[in-house]
Amino acid sequence: MTETRGLKPFVKRLDGRGETHLPLLTSETARRMRAGMVTLRPGEECGRHSTEEYEELLIVLEGRGEAEVEGYGALALEAGRVAYIPPHTYHNVYQIDDGELRYVYVVAPAK
Repeated sequence: MTETRGLKPFVKRLDGRGETHLPLLTSETARRMRAGMVTLRPGEECGRHSTEEYEELLIVLEGRGEAEVEGYGALALEAGRVAYIPPHTYHNVYQIDDGELRYVYVVAPAK
């Protein structure tokens, strides 16, 4: 049997309206995977950062934006699309229209 360290299944509402960042998976709720929901209003960005030792998946729920990915340029984001960011990659996500951009990010160690 796999050691779960007290981890339990759960269901969480994804509304998060009015919050810029809503944690979904943390070290208290998952072993190695982390996740959260981000809401960006017109003209906002998440801030340039590196994936470091992690790989990252962006799941776009609402709106339009761009992921500026170092070495790859701008990737178009819109509802119903996913974007993958490899390990050791600097990137930033921008909201680019007049509505909110809402997306879920999921990160996990690459090794």
